[in-house]
Amino acid sequence: MEGFVPGSRASFILDFIVLAMAAVLPVLLFSLLQVKRRQRYQTHRSIQIGLGIVLGLTILAFEVNMRLWGWRHMAEPSPYFDTWVFPALYIHLCFSIPTLILWAYTIFEATRQQIMAAASRGRFRHRTYGRLSAYSMVATTVTGWIFYWLAFVAA
Repeated sequence: MEGFVPGSRASFILDFIVLAMAAVLPVLLFSLLQVKRRQRYQTHRSIQIGLGIVLGLTILAFEVNMRLWGWRHMAEPSPYFDTWVFPALYIHLCFSIPTLILWAYTIFEATRQQIMAAASRGRFRHRTYGRLSAYSMVATTVTGWIFYWLAFVAA
């Protein structure tokens, strides 16, 4: 299915993911501010679980789309296809795969044991993994946008 971003050769799902990531970062920031500045732990928890579910479904749709229709034929017209597209993809994967694992682990651990009821060591670990997850999500988003532009927009 064709995409909807003007000037893009990408599929609908790739366009959707690029725009969705623009929305994820502010929601992520809002969630972090809820817990850090206002001590709204339940709000933070609900937002993080919601983001985890939405991103999980998005990744699933992305993987199905890639397996069924691929992406290279849409990227071949790029002037960077033979030079920068694959290095940009590999750099993006170096962030996105660990981010997925780290974020899933952070959410799993937080829901498995109530962080606020746990010892301060558990809160410290959750805070550390949470920050690392957030920074990784920013890096995943930025490297994904760079790859998207090099592969599907550059002409």
